[in-house]
Amino acid sequence: MQTELRALEKSVAREIRTLNPLLFQRFDDVQLDRLLRAMPFLRLSMGRWIFGSDQLAAAWPRASSRSFLLMSGKVNLYLDPNGVGERHEITKGAIFGESHFRLGDESMMDMVGGAAQCEEPCIIGVLGNEVLEASYADRAFGNRKIALSMRHAPALSRVVLPENFTGPHCKIDFASLSFAEKSKILEEKQPGAVKHALEELAKVATQVHLLPGQELLSDPPVEDSVVMVSKGSIEVRGDIKLSEKLDALPPKKKRMRVFLDRAEKLAGDSIFDKLDPYCIVKLGEFKRFQTPVQWNVGVNPQFEYQGVLTFSEEEELEIIVMDHDKFSADDLCGSCTVKVADLHDGWYGKVELQRPKRTIGASKDDEQLMEPAGKIFFGVRYDYEKISALTKQAKQRVWPNQVLFNLGGHEAWGHETIMLGSIFKRTLEGAANATAFALDLSNFRIIGGYQRGTNEKITLLKASKKRFVDFVRKSQREKQFLQSCRISALDKQTTIKGIIKVLIERWETEEQADTMRKGMFDMAKVEEAVDPSRFRVAYRGAKAHISVRNALNLSGGGWFDKLDPYAIVRFRGSKSEFRTSVLQDAGADPIWNCEGFLPYNGEVALEISVWDYDHYSSDDLVGTGVIQVEQFCNGFEGMVPLSLPSDKKKKKKTLKQSMITIGILWDAPQDPSLKQADPALALTAGTKALM
Repeated sequence: MQTELRALEKSVAREIRTLNPLLFQRFDDVQLDRLLRAMPFLRLSMGRWIFGSDQLAAAWPRASSRSFLLMSGKVNLYLDPNGVGERHEITKGAIFGESHFRLGDESMMDMVGGAAQCEEPCIIGVLGNEVLEASYADRAFGNRKIALSMRHAPALSRVVLPENFTGPHCKIDFASLSFAEKSKILEEKQPGAVKHALEELAKVATQVHLLPGQELLSDPPVEDSVVMVSKGSIEVRGDIKLSEKLDALPPKKKRMRVFLDRAEKLAGDSIFDKLDPYCIVKLGEFKRFQTPVQWNVGVNPQFEYQGVLTFSEEEELEIIVMDHDKFSADDLCGSCTVKVADLHDGWYGKVELQRPKRTIGASKDDEQLMEPAGKIFFGVRYDYEKISALTKQAKQRVWPNQVLFNLGGHEAWGHETIMLGSIFKRTLEGAANATAFALDLSNFRIIGGYQRGTNEKITLLKASKKRFVDFVRKSQREKQFLQSCRISALDKQTTIKGIIKVLIERWETEEQADTMRKGMFDMAKVEEAVDPSRFRVAYRGAKAHISVRNALNLSGGGWFDKLDPYAIVRFRGSKSEFRTSVLQDAGADPIWNCEGFLPYNGEVALEISVWDYDHYSSDDLVGTGVIQVEQFCNGFEGMVPLSLPSDKKKKKKTLKQSMITIGILWDAPQDPSLKQADPALALTAGTKALM
């Protein structure tokens, strides 16, 4: 019978551990046996009151200090001692009572109420001081073992060892000594303040027992505790998140600045009608700019004009030289197409122009269909911009539950966090500083380690943040221990560097394999479009730098009264505006080259109006144009069509569209996040006060 009872006790012990792992991780097998023998059990029917006011006839009368463990059934917990009003249903495994239940310094995440009633038949265990004292009857002897174990912890060596056994000038390798030799030195040389501090810490440290693969549960969180391995090993795990650093990517070509210098030996000139040439520069299908007309200059014009085009990985740049004709369609002087890949930043040179050969009877298959038409001299410069979150979505990857560190006997975790605060985590995340990714470590947890050939329990010593800080202060070795934590944090950073290096290589290999499967090697890069709604929010309060370059084919004016044009630019609905200078007698093709800025407050359009200045009467509106937010949110360079005023639309239409060339550049939006100092520098600079 005694054997059967013992087997039954073991079976109950195995089952009860799963009811409340947070509580029963604090009991070894012997302590749990004592708990089961000392703990009273209540078997109550449905409707019975467990505790509450005297009028409820509770099954367990009021006591100074006790809580209840629900082993089966359901219980309703009331805030009111009379069992009325709001209630909360609790199920098996929960700890509840009239006051909080604590095991040493630790909370057990229990529930507190004024009254409790069984909703269905229940089995309930009673937890009180007498039960805990019986369970931990060996604690007095255990405290000495705990203190002895802590004395041999490498992480605490700068606290517990004498001065001449630590630091760079130490001539004795304490780690290489035997256990007996270490103990003898500590007994003889250890300062009294350190011994007393260790004894005090041992009294309040909690022993926790884990199975391999089981997570350490704690309230408060593990981050606010120091955990030391007494037996076995543990794994410190966490979630690793790598995010692409956009500011680390090489800047992208954003704008192409084409400087048209001059041309020579253009075709199409005659004795009676000298050329009036101008150039059209095209990038892709829709991007273009046009130079002003050079009147009556002949075959060797000097353009000396710089145009700007937004660049989006186009492959070809086309230059067309035209001869302006006021009363008919313009004539082609010559054209050329250049590969953009051949135009590096700072390129300058000449390119041969060609035009269709004007030969009567020439066939389309004739190899001499094109004829030389002169040369064009031009240069190219690029504007580069850093890639931002508005133009590119940063790649991210999360590896959950990764093993970060393996800790064996007498090794500790948590002391660096307590001593260094947030600098410790930033130091670990600094392992990615030399890579193209930002590292974020989160969700740290401690898991029981697996040891080959054994499935024994792991024993840990756990102390709260407050108790550990008190221990360090009482030992009078704060500065030395703080320096030791700095060194330890940098060592752990090295470990993290190795882990993320492997993860990045694996990530790149997976992406390459995925690209090969999809056959995407020859696909052209597609520029990510800026979301206008995100742009309007992100750039609110930023400055837009406006460049009004020139206009073409403006209507109005005459032989004896040429236009005196100026332009006004404003965001729709804004009172702020930017005005160019007035150009006297500039005519239909003015060149302003004026620059200014406008504040942006989330408007959806930029409005442009061109006016003819009149000294003796009100100015006349020549034309209006609009650039929508979808066009300017990524910057803008190009020609904007101008619409005629309503009173001029009824007149005879002009042969050529009025255009104005506008450029828009944006200041970077303000970033409210504060720049953080390099954690490695923070670790080595000065002495930080304890948290």
